[in-house]
Amino acid sequence: MTFTTTVAGIPCRCRVTFYSHGAPMRTTGWGYGDCDPDEPEEFEFDILDRRGYPAAWLEQKLTDDDYDRLLSEYHEKRDAWAA
Repeated sequence: MTFTTTVAGIPCRCRVTFYSHGAPMRTTGWGYGDCDPDEPEEFEFDILDRRGYPAAWLEQKLTDDDYDRLLSEYHEKRDAWAA
């Protein structure tokens, strides 16, 4: 999935290359060692210029806040697409 966004105020595209919603801890037996640990949500993406070409120079401008914002935008776009 690819969607339009901005990074450092510059218009671009975000191409999602991998997404996993994660999973809570799961108990598989009666003992302490009989469980699978929780798996965190995973989100991987590439930043592309407006023409769709990889923009490594723009990826270098990403901050932690941008990562959270892009994940939130991805959820919004995915939910709108599914509806």
